[in-house]
Amino acid sequence: MRTDVREALRSLLAAPGFTAVVVLTLALAIGVNATIFSVLYGVLLRPLDYADPDRLVTAFESNPRLGQDESEVALATWADWRAWNASFEDLGAWRYRGFTLTGETDPERVQSVETTPSVFAVLGVAPEIGRVFRTEEEAKGHEHLAMLSHGAWTRRFGASPDVIGRTLRLDDESYEIVGVMPASFQFPAGDATVEVWTPLTFDLTAMASRPHRMYRVIGRLRSGVSIEQARQDLGAVAARIARENPATNEGWGARLVDAREEIVGPVGRTLWVLFAAVVLVLVIACANIANLVLARSAGMARGFAVRAAFGAGAWVLIRRSLAETGLLAAAGGLAGFGLAFAGIRALRGLVPANVPRADAIGLDPVVLGFTAGIAILAGALFGLVPAIRAMRPNVLEVLQDAGRGAATGRGARRLSNVMVVAEVALALVLVIGAGLLIRSFVHLTSVDPGFSTTGVVATDLVLPDSRYPRPVAKSRFYATLLDTVRGIPGIDKAGAVSVLPMSPLGNDFGLDFTIAGLESTSPTERPRAAYRGVLAGYFEAMGIRLVRGRDFNAFDGRGDGQKVTIINETLALRYFGGVEPIDRMVRLPMAGDLRIVGIVADTLQSGLGDAPAPQIYVPYFQLPLSEMQIVARTALAPAEVTARMKTAIAQQDPQLPIVAVRAIGDLVSASVAQPRFNMALLAGLALSAALLAAVGVYGVVTYSVTRRTAEIGIRMALGSDPERTFRDVVTGALRVVLVGILVGGVAAAVLSQWLQALLYGVSGLDLITYGASGVVLAAIGLLAASLPALRASRIDPVVALRE
Repeated sequence: MRTDVREALRSLLAAPGFTAVVVLTLALAIGVNATIFSVLYGVLLRPLDYADPDRLVTAFESNPRLGQDESEVALATWADWRAWNASFEDLGAWRYRGFTLTGETDPERVQSVETTPSVFAVLGVAPEIGRVFRTEEEAKGHEHLAMLSHGAWTRRFGASPDVIGRTLRLDDESYEIVGVMPASFQFPAGDATVEVWTPLTFDLTAMASRPHRMYRVIGRLRSGVSIEQARQDLGAVAARIARENPATNEGWGARLVDAREEIVGPVGRTLWVLFAAVVLVLVIACANIANLVLARSAGMARGFAVRAAFGAGAWVLIRRSLAETGLLAAAGGLAGFGLAFAGIRALRGLVPANVPRADAIGLDPVVLGFTAGIAILAGALFGLVPAIRAMRPNVLEVLQDAGRGAATGRGARRLSNVMVVAEVALALVLVIGAGLLIRSFVHLTSVDPGFSTTGVVATDLVLPDSRYPRPVAKSRFYATLLDTVRGIPGIDKAGAVSVLPMSPLGNDFGLDFTIAGLESTSPTERPRAAYRGVLAGYFEAMGIRLVRGRDFNAFDGRGDGQKVTIINETLALRYFGGVEPIDRMVRLPMAGDLRIVGIVADTLQSGLGDAPAPQIYVPYFQLPLSEMQIVARTALAPAEVTARMKTAIAQQDPQLPIVAVRAIGDLVSASVAQPRFNMALLAGLALSAALLAAVGVYGVVTYSVTRRTAEIGIRMALGSDPERTFRDVVTGALRVVLVGILVGGVAAAVLSQWLQALLYGVSGLDLITYGASGVVLAAIGLLAASLPALRASRIDPVVALRE
């Protein structure tokens, strides 16, 4: 074996061009695979950082009739689930809440969660210092306790160990710190970074608010209980609740989802598609390298045949072949590890912010093991065929072919062509996939969101109830602030809304409502719309078109006049049909009877790919909220607007933090960050695959021309012209490429169903994409074959025959 390795090393060093191409190709394939696998493992496959994570499930209320498959849960329903089920060790409830954190440093807005103590028992986590909330602290009167994340503890208290018992100022109220969570702990809240936890307190005897579904529920299955058994159990409990509470729970059931699936969300499908793409790149690279190695081994075929003729056994021959491919795999694996290390560092900065568990992406032992594994697998893949051919050489065929001057046997040539077909087919699958995502992204970004995306900025403000306890105080603050903002030089229009389109901030909620005289408009769905509190000037500042009717004015919602509302086009079409909505009356919980005075164009709230939803706009003064988002139309840079807005806000209340002034266009851009990332990554992989396929075609044709030099010289000596030689070589290569394109097109059509969920406005069988991709691959194959064909047409017959 040592002798074989030394011979293989000398042989590879004697062919530096061949060695460099193989090692670099393999390094690229392994590095890209390891990089994408690190994302797949960190986000999707890595076990959740909780005790027995496979037993964690997320529970929702579900009402298919209303189109709500995964609704948040009413607190009373959670209490009944918890008391009546037989499948869970416990169920915990929680909801998001934002606090303004004040103290010795500048005020800041922090993401917080109100949670029952049972959530920490369900997750099976313990604090780094202090304690978690106790069961008795679910009762009213224990609201002012707090637990900190490791980051907040370090940032605000310098990681001081005596933080337990100290006071935290949240919304101008004092909270006693009882615990600090470890640095590794991440609350299962998707991509949100929770920094403060407070107790979720309630009075079970007073709970009758089942329609108000606003809590998340997570549970731990009992040992030996499957999620399917738990579904049946909780379904029976939900049916009992519906029988006992028909007014609020008729048609409502329970839905259970694996906690990992809920945390990862739709990103999982995307990651599997990308990982499948890089595996195809690896296979293409291996086929490419196998072709090169096969061609090289064909050059040594006569040596193998002579050894076999003198009695060398199969193991001796296969060992010699595997020694060379093993060295190539080892070198490629080491280089691939280096590329993976650099690739992972670069990719972490490119991963969209909404990808959950992105902080878990790294070069950990599992990823290192995967890198080593694919290096070994790649070596086996591209070394297998040459090794098998070395094991049983056809001595007579090899010596006869060699005697005719063609060291490559017919079988080897056929195998080489099959590999090129496979390379082209796989490359076409990736090129078609990238083309579909590019066309999808173009369709997505051409969608009109219903508002202006340039020259508009916004910021978020929350008024603490401790300083603004009454609605009139909130109204006075925002009215005065908007007057000040409108007076800032450079700001043309200004308004405010409770929830900005495509903003992750804001108090977003939907409300059921009734329509006077049209109560039976929808027999299968109670009218429901997303609520938006608005201050006059919002529609103008945002560039939202008024379809008909009128806009709000400065007097709407003030005094004892009639209350009004504005609806969007989707609400008018869905719930009014052919009836004119203007001047109709609707009744909204908390807001009362409202007269519709206008209809505005639809705006896309969550993303460009989402359908418009019913929205109802109410003047802010009719129902003042603490949290509002100030919107301004301006030609100023966001940094300049930030400074001026901070000054305006500080004049009224210096303790209010201003989160950030963001351009509306940036919100829209962030909403398509995931599709943009998918498109860019798959396009890069497709380009790599196309280049590898081109190298494969070039290598095979070049080697064929090299081995056929004597044959071509004889033909030209007997009268064959250079043009015909060029045409014959190119035609032979194009036949192989076209077969690969045909096979790849069929494969892409079969696999398109896996990509369809990532597409918008384009079919997975889009003929334009398929045709253009086929033409591109054919052109690449033609170019790759033309260079060696041109060299063949210039062969000097005399020199060829002499050699």
